[in-house]
Amino acid sequence: MQGTQEEKVNNRRPIYLMLAAGLCVLAILSFIPFAISKSWLYVERNPNANASHSQTSSQARQIKLANARPTFDAAAWYAERGEAPETHGVLIETFDGERVFASHNADEVFNPASLIKLSTSFVALRKLGADFHFQTKVFLDGEVDRSGVLRGSLYLSGNDPTFGDYGAALVAEELTRRGVKRIGDSIKVSPDFIFNFSETPDDSAQKLVKVLKLGNPSVEVAEQPQSAPVLIINSNPLSEILLYMNARSSNFIAERVGALIGGPEGMKQFLVSELKLPPDQVTIERASGREHNRMTPRGLLTIVRALVEEAQRQNLEPTDIMPVANDDSGTLRRRFEGTGLEGAVVGKTGTLTSEVDGGMASLAGIVYTQDQGVIVFAILDQGNQIAGNRLLEDQLLTDVINSQAKPRVVASPTPRRLLPSTGLRVERE
Repeated sequence: MQGTQEEKVNNRRPIYLMLAAGLCVLAILSFIPFAISKSWLYVERNPNANASHSQTSSQARQIKLANARPTFDAAAWYAERGEAPETHGVLIETFDGERVFASHNADEVFNPASLIKLSTSFVALRKLGADFHFQTKVFLDGEVDRSGVLRGSLYLSGNDPTFGDYGAALVAEELTRRGVKRIGDSIKVSPDFIFNFSETPDDSAQKLVKVLKLGNPSVEVAEQPQSAPVLIINSNPLSEILLYMNARSSNFIAERVGALIGGPEGMKQFLVSELKLPPDQVTIERASGREHNRMTPRGLLTIVRALVEEAQRQNLEPTDIMPVANDDSGTLRRRFEGTGLEGAVVGKTGTLTSEVDGGMASLAGIVYTQDQGVIVFAILDQGNQIAGNRLLEDQLLTDVINSQAKPRVVASPTPRRLLPSTGLRVERE
């Protein structure tokens, strides 16, 4: 009897277990709608919750597009002054390119004139380095007699485009130290020798004779002798030479520097390969910017950025290779007076007379500001009214910057001495 009752209890256990499991399932199912309703309620109250990251990205893109739209109407600005808009090209934007202040014909080609020197500067810095020095080597061929006459020749070899009177004084000092009072035979120079910006080695040699004042030797162009030099004069570093070239807009120096870095075609190939400039938007006939060259305002800004970055990579400031407006001597000396941009604009000018492309005035570089960082700009104006176009460039840049940024002065109003003689270095035998 007892065993039968225990069997009945055991037989009922599966039923109890099934009932308990069923109750658990019902409880879970009853909670799911509540959870779902809570989820939908959150979405209804926060409709952007699931798309917050997407919306943030979209807003960033919209902000970037808004900044990319020029905030200054350069075309209207020129039209208000009776200028044909198609003869002008402008691009002014932040260094990172995130904000465009003014853009007009930014992808049209113009003759940049001496703004080509910015390309020459960039390629030279990249290929030669800021500490590159030209060398002028001095040789003596013959013996010095008791009266101080060199019975032989003085020979100079070198292609330094800045070699001049101070270099000649160093040569004379060395000759005096060796007892030479007069040159008996001749002064010989190498085929690439340059003195006081003379175009030919013959003219250079003739001028050198007059400066040295060591008798009346004949002059001759000849190859470098095989003997060791008694003196080597190292030029100012390339960075100082480029500053002089850009401040004075020296075509002479630009052509000589350009010859070392591949000439016009080599420069173009470098810009196309290194900076990815479209080949059909780059024409370089002369490293100085003379003749018929072509670039766009956008391409010029690419070069300005590359030049600034390369300078900084070599521990230089932009002011080490480009002049400061209204502060340094040269083509920017009297620019931007009274505009508030004095001492804040660092750049390069360009000029062509009407014989080439009807005349050009151009300006490119950077503006230091307190609130917008570094601003890059390129302004190109075609026409034979050179002086008038320069005024337009100054006024346009002033209107754009002063309406949207606060200029920051980066230089002293005292002009720097360009190509200081203290930059030369002498090596003796």
